[in-house]
Amino acid sequence: MEPTKVLIVEESSAAREFLTELVQLLGFCAHPLEKKTNFLTELQTLNPDLLLLGTCKNLGQLKAFAQVLERERESMPIVYISDGPEPFSVEKTSTLENSCCLPKTFNPSQLKLAIERMIQKAKESELQRLGRTIVGETPGMAQIKKHIVRLSKADVTVLITGESGTGKELAARAIHDLSPRAKKPFIKVNSATMPSTLLESELFGYEKGTFTGASQPKPGEFALAHSGSILLDEPGHIPLHLQARLLQILQDGELSARGSTRVNKVDVRVFASTNINLARLVPSGQFRADLYYRLNVVNIHIPPLRERLEDLDLLCEHFLEKHGNYGGRTPALPSRAMRNLFNEYSWPGNVRELENMIQSIALLGNEETFRERIKKDVPAGQANQKVPKGTWSAAPAVVFGTMGRPRLKDFCREAARKAETDAITDVLFYTRWNRRKAARLLDISYKVLLSRIKQYGISEAYRGFLGQDSTSNNS
Repeated sequence: MEPTKVLIVEESSAAREFLTELVQLLGFCAHPLEKKTNFLTELQTLNPDLLLLGTCKNLGQLKAFAQVLERERESMPIVYISDGPEPFSVEKTSTLENSCCLPKTFNPSQLKLAIERMIQKAKESELQRLGRTIVGETPGMAQIKKHIVRLSKADVTVLITGESGTGKELAARAIHDLSPRAKKPFIKVNSATMPSTLLESELFGYEKGTFTGASQPKPGEFALAHSGSILLDEPGHIPLHLQARLLQILQDGELSARGSTRVNKVDVRVFASTNINLARLVPSGQFRADLYYRLNVVNIHIPPLRERLEDLDLLCEHFLEKHGNYGGRTPALPSRAMRNLFNEYSWPGNVRELENMIQSIALLGNEETFRERIKKDVPAGQANQKVPKGTWSAAPAVVFGTMGRPRLKDFCREAARKAETDAITDVLFYTRWNRRKAARLLDISYKVLLSRIKQYGISEAYRGFLGQDSTSNNS
């Protein structure tokens, strides 16, 4: 975990050197700023966790810094040192709620405690903000929220996986909204719904006269997202020749529009979201391996709703608050009988399906239509169907009983099977399908590995690799 980055603003060189050494001795990463005129530039490039103001002469100076932070970095805390023995008597304003004052006679332990408390307060504030959009308190969702907060501080590419309707776009937006890029554009591109000819123009733009009808130059989404973020939804549908251009942007940050000889630099954070397993498209040549690894720097998997049914009541309340104020009235939660049915339903459309259902119930004030539909689907619900090959699921499909619930032993057996399959798959990718090397890395015999590959049907998914010469693969 990266150490806390503290941006130090102090006019006096002696005081600045003292604060820098002290902050470093306390275990934090100190970045002293010599000129206040460089404050905004350093703030944007350094991305600090906390601002430490040296001797703060008056409330106006403090407010000026706080207002800049509120505009650029909404939740970034300030620790400031009062010019006198007592802290400023400040009124409660939004710009000063994230600030903490130390007297001029502070000691090192006071500074350490102030920095740690303000950082913790900022994290709690971010989690609270996050809870208004990412709803759920199950252990899995709590972990995802922690990942989102941490990833918001690291400017890396994130691949977000999960079934359709689980909230992958919400997760990407949440990371963006908590990041230093929050005030900059967030642009979504749906690769699955766009022909390849249009997709190229949409992503990269074009120059005037590039093709018939191009009467004016058009910037692409990457150019429009400069200094912000872009979400590539379902990148598995991007044609191979465009994948190569996308890889160049990820590697070099260089963009060239259609019909242009100019190469422009772009600063864009990339998110990708998908409901298929991109890794399984690599062996057949449908997806570039180098692009896959560029997109999959960090992976967040959003579980389907059927695996976090404990969050149903919270989600119902959230969607009622969001959609329920129709005709000046706020409808009540669905009845207990209806919510019992919710717990038996497999939710093939996940959270999006629940939101649409709650919105319709709130609008029409009638549960009956949905009650009958759910009752009809519960005995042989969608969960009984096999997940299509190549799709993502946090846990494998299991056999549901008549009430739509898995037996524990079936769930455990299938979960273990999926975990083992994924582990073997990852190592085989790493060894380029060298099964003898994979067996050594997995600490199992070669014979056992071949048996697992056959048992789990991995050979079917990797037919492209099996076509290679066996002697070169197994040496």
